[in-house]
Amino acid sequence: MNPIVVHPQAVQTFGATAAALGTATAAVGAVDTAAVSAAVTAVFGLIGQEFAAAYAVAQANHLRAVGQVAAAHAATAAAVTAGLASFTGADAAAASGIEA
Repeated sequence: MNPIVVHPQAVQTFGATAAALGTATAAVGAVDTAAVSAAVTAVFGLIGQEFAAAYAVAQANHLRAVGQVAAAHAATAAAVTAGLASFTGADAAAASGIEA
Protein backbone atom coordinates (compact mmCIF):
# COMPACT_ATOMS: atom_id res chain seq x y z
CA MET A 1 0.00 0.00 0.00
CA ASN A 2 1.36 3.40 -0.98
CA PRO A 3 1.39 6.10 1.69
CA ILE A 4 -0.54 9.28 1.06
CA VAL A 5 1.24 12.50 1.93
CA VAL A 6 -0.67 15.76 2.19
CA HIS A 7 1.08 19.09 2.54
CA PRO A 8 -1.55 21.35 4.17
CA GLN A 9 0.21 24.56 3.17
CA ALA A 10 0.21 23.50 -0.49
CA VAL A 11 -3.47 22.62 -0.30
CA GLN A 12 -4.20 25.96 1.38
CA THR A 13 -2.28 27.76 -1.38
CA PHE A 14 -4.30 25.89 -4.00
CA GLY A 15 -7.55 26.94 -2.29
CA ALA A 16 -6.44 30.57 -2.11
CA THR A 17 -5.50 30.49 -5.79
CA ALA A 18 -8.89 29.06 -6.72
CA ALA A 19 -10.63 31.79 -4.71
CA ALA A 20 -8.54 34.48 -6.38
CA LEU A 21 -9.28 33.02 -9.81
CA GLY A 22 -13.01 33.07 -9.06
CA THR A 23 -12.93 36.70 -8.01
CA ALA A 24 -10.75 37.77 -10.94
CA THR A 25 -12.83 35.85 -13.47
CA ALA A 26 -16.05 37.47 -12.31
CA ALA A 27 -14.50 40.94 -12.29
CA VAL A 28 -12.92 40.63 -15.72
CA GLY A 29 -16.15 39.22 -17.16
CA ALA A 30 -18.09 42.26 -15.99
CA VAL A 31 -15.48 44.71 -17.28
CA ASP A 32 -15.32 42.90 -20.63
CA THR A 33 -19.09 43.00 -21.02
CA ALA A 34 -19.28 46.72 -20.34
CA ALA A 35 -16.37 47.60 -22.61
CA VAL A 36 -17.38 45.43 -25.55
CA SER A 37 -21.04 46.43 -25.36
CA ALA A 38 -20.08 50.10 -25.45
CA ALA A 39 -17.77 49.48 -28.41
CA VAL A 40 -20.44 47.57 -30.36
CA THR A 41 -22.95 50.35 -29.81
CA ALA A 42 -20.45 53.00 -30.90
CA VAL A 43 -19.30 51.11 -33.98
CA PHE A 44 -22.63 49.96 -35.36
CA GLY A 45 -24.96 52.68 -34.08
CA LEU A 46 -28.43 52.85 -35.59
CA ILE A 47 -27.42 51.09 -38.81
CA GLY A 48 -26.48 47.84 -37.08
CA GLN A 49 -29.31 47.54 -34.56
CA GLU A 50 -30.15 43.98 -35.61
CA PHE A 51 -26.54 42.91 -35.24
CA ALA A 52 -26.23 44.73 -31.92
CA ALA A 53 -29.36 42.99 -30.62
CA ALA A 54 -28.06 39.57 -31.67
CA TYR A 55 -24.68 40.38 -30.21
CA ALA A 56 -26.28 41.39 -26.92
CA VAL A 57 -27.79 37.91 -26.62
CA ALA A 58 -24.44 36.29 -27.38
CA GLN A 59 -22.70 38.58 -24.91
CA ALA A 60 -25.25 37.74 -22.20
CA ASN A 61 -24.66 34.03 -22.80
CA HIS A 62 -20.92 34.61 -22.61
CA LEU A 63 -21.24 36.52 -19.34
CA ARG A 64 -23.40 33.72 -17.91
CA ALA A 65 -20.72 31.18 -18.86
CA VAL A 66 -17.99 33.34 -17.33
CA GLY A 67 -20.10 33.52 -14.17
CA GLN A 68 -20.32 29.73 -14.13
CA VAL A 69 -16.54 29.45 -14.40
CA ALA A 70 -16.14 31.97 -11.56
CA ALA A 71 -18.63 29.99 -9.46
CA ALA A 72 -16.72 26.77 -10.15
CA HIS A 73 -13.51 28.38 -8.91
CA ALA A 74 -15.30 29.67 -5.80
CA ALA A 75 -16.82 26.24 -5.13
CA THR A 76 -13.40 24.63 -5.52
CA ALA A 77 -11.97 27.08 -2.98
CA ALA A 78 -14.80 26.33 -0.53
CA ALA A 79 -14.35 22.57 -0.95
CA VAL A 80 -10.61 22.85 -0.42
CA THR A 81 -11.12 24.92 2.73
CA ALA A 82 -13.63 22.45 4.15
CA GLY A 83 -11.54 19.44 3.19
CA LEU A 84 -8.40 20.92 4.64
CA ALA A 85 -10.17 21.70 7.92
CA SER A 86 -11.43 18.13 8.09
CA PHE A 87 -8.03 16.68 7.23
CA THR A 88 -6.08 18.78 9.72
CA GLY A 89 -8.60 18.01 12.46
CA ALA A 90 -8.38 14.27 11.82
CA ASP A 91 -4.60 14.44 11.54
CA ALA A 92 -4.30 16.31 14.83
CA ALA A 93 -6.60 13.82 16.56
CA ALA A 94 -4.59 10.89 15.25
CA ALA A 95 -1.31 12.52 16.24
CA SER A 96 -2.56 13.11 19.79
CA GLY A 97 -3.43 9.41 20.02
CA ILE A 98 0.11 8.46 19.04
CA GLU A 99 1.65 10.83 21.56
CA ALA A 100 -0.40 9.37 24.43
